[in-house]
Amino acid sequence: MTKSADLHIHSTHSDGLLTTEQIFSQAQKRKLKAISITDHDSVGANAEALECSKKYKIEFIQGIELSTEYNEMDIHILGYFVDPNSEILQKYIKKFKEVRIDRAKKMVKLLQKDNIDITYEEVQEISNNGAVARPHLAHLLIKKKYAYNFHDAFSKYLNDNSKYHVKKFKISIPDAVKLIHDAGGLAFAAHPNYLRDKPEMIDVLIDAGIDGLETIHSSYDDNFNKKINDIADYNKLLKSGGSDCHGGRKFGKLILGKFKITYDRIEKMKYVLKKRE
Repeated sequence: MTKSADLHIHSTHSDGLLTTEQIFSQAQKRKLKAISITDHDSVGANAEALECSKKYKIEFIQGIELSTEYNEMDIHILGYFVDPNSEILQKYIKKFKEVRIDRAKKMVKLLQKDNIDITYEEVQEISNNGAVARPHLAHLLIKKKYAYNFHDAFSKYLNDNSKYHVKKFKISIPDAVKLIHDAGGLAFAAHPNYLRDKPEMIDVLIDAGIDGLETIHSSYDDNFNKKINDIADYNKLLKSGGSDCHGGRKFGKLILGKFKITYDRIEKMKYVLKKRE
C-alpha cells in the first residue's frame, strides 16, 4: 500500500472543529502515515500533537498557515517543519493573536450596533482561546439563530463587503517566507487558485523565495490539478498537498485524508532541508 499524508488540516486552535486528538484518530482510521496541523497563525496544537504522534504512530510535521497580502489579494503561505519555539515565530504569533482579538472586538461592536445580541466573551469561548477568526463569529451567529449555516452567516454579516467587516492584518509574502525559513521550515503557497487567471503570480512567489506549491487541494478540479503540477515541475518547486480539513465547518463534511500526497513528497522536503544544514 502506498504511504500517504494529509499536510493541510485545521484544529480547534484556529478555525477547525476537531481537537488535536480527534484529528489523529481520524488520520489513523484513514491509514495516513503522516499529517500536518497547519492552523492559522498558530502552533498551539504542537505539544499535544507530539504526544498523539507517539500514541497513534503517525508522523507529525510541525506546520502553520500564514496570512499575507499582495495587491489586495489574500495569499496564504504554509510553513512545514518549523520550530514552534522559534523566538521570531513566537513573536509574530503573539502579535497576530493581539490584532485578531482587536479585529474580532471591533466586528462584535459593529454587530451590536444593529441590535445583534452577541459578546466578544462568547466568541472567545467558541475559539477555545485560540486564534480568533470569522468562523468563530459565524458559529456564534448560528448558535444565536441570526444565521442558518456558515454560508448564511458570511453572506449576511461576515463577507469582505459587509458593513460589519474589519480588514484583516496581513504581512507581505517575502516576510512570511522569511519568517518560515528563519524558523527552520519550508514555505509553500497554499491553494494558489489565483494562478488560474494570474499565471504571472508564480514569479512573485519565486522572487519571495517560495520552496513549493500545494499541488493537491480539495478546491482543485482536474484541469487545475494538472496545471499546478506542471507549474511546479517547470519551476523545479517542491509539492505539498492536503484536504484543508476544518472538520466539516468549511465544506460541510469531514474530508480529512481524502486529498493527500504520497510520502515521497515529504522525503523530498526532508532532503532539501538537510542540504540547508
